[in-house]
Amino acid sequence: MDALIDVLNLHVQADLAGPMLWVSLVFIGLGVGVLTGLFGVGGGFLAVPAMNILLGIPYEIAIGSSLNFIVGTSIAGLGKHIRAKHVEGKTVFVLAIGSMVGAVLGDMLQDVMIVHLARGDEVTFDNIMTGLFIVLLLLTAWVVFAGPKEHHTGLSPMQRLGVGPRVDLPGAGLLGVSLPGMILTGLGVGVVTGIFGIGGGVLFVPILLLLVGLSAHQAVGTSLGVVLLASIAGTIKKGYAGKVSLSVAMALLLGSAIGVQLGAWLCVKLHANKLRRAFAGIVLISAMLMAASLAKDLITQSSP
Repeated sequence: MDALIDVLNLHVQADLAGPMLWVSLVFIGLGVGVLTGLFGVGGGFLAVPAMNILLGIPYEIAIGSSLNFIVGTSIAGLGKHIRAKHVEGKTVFVLAIGSMVGAVLGDMLQDVMIVHLARGDEVTFDNIMTGLFIVLLLLTAWVVFAGPKEHHTGLSPMQRLGVGPRVDLPGAGLLGVSLPGMILTGLGVGVVTGIFGIGGGVLFVPILLLLVGLSAHQAVGTSLGVVLLASIAGTIKKGYAGKVSLSVAMALLLGSAIGVQLGAWLCVKLHANKLRRAFAGIVLISAMLMAASLAKDLITQSSP
């Protein structure tokens, strides 16, 4: 059995300990799976705060387990994109160099935050992470609502960037792309992955569209490949530190396996623009609910 189960049962809400914890996790996975099927995102940016705020699971365990969960969902989705030739292999490799290192650095930065910002206090760290997740959700809502379009004319920003050496991306028909620019981009998103326990797909897709110049289909498939490798690196790092619960990840996967099918069915029924705006609305509402929860907690903690 998972060595963290007893730890989780000590932290979670009293009425959710034991079997109810796993039922609740399956339902969170179900909701995340619906979002994945509907909008093509991993959902870690919602799963992590949901596990902490709704179930009381410490952020450190929620983040590590979310990364493990994203490994499973990425593997499940990547095969389809490879068969459809939507994965630009060299882009995956180059971005993964930075993102895998970034995921490890993000985990280290999280430890620094615990020691220096939260002073080792779990409640303070939870408040900090909730605040950062609110910012992340607002950024996500803006990126999705803006609906980045494909780069159609001229050279992409990564081709125009005056920093070499350069690399060609034959699968995308792009020549002379800045190698350092690509690696640093992957590094930045990887750090976000390590800190928050999200795959980073919601950030990688617009980056691949706007900065690199990939097509929409290639951006989604290629992003999934990078997310998989970054999540593996983050899971290994957090696993060695005892921050990954395999049982939590499996419960999330069980729910998401059902939710993805439901989300994919709904996706066929709805218009793309309505989907994008609905997703942005869901994320925005989630950010507002988290802000209200954080404000309530801060008021309670400051009361004598």
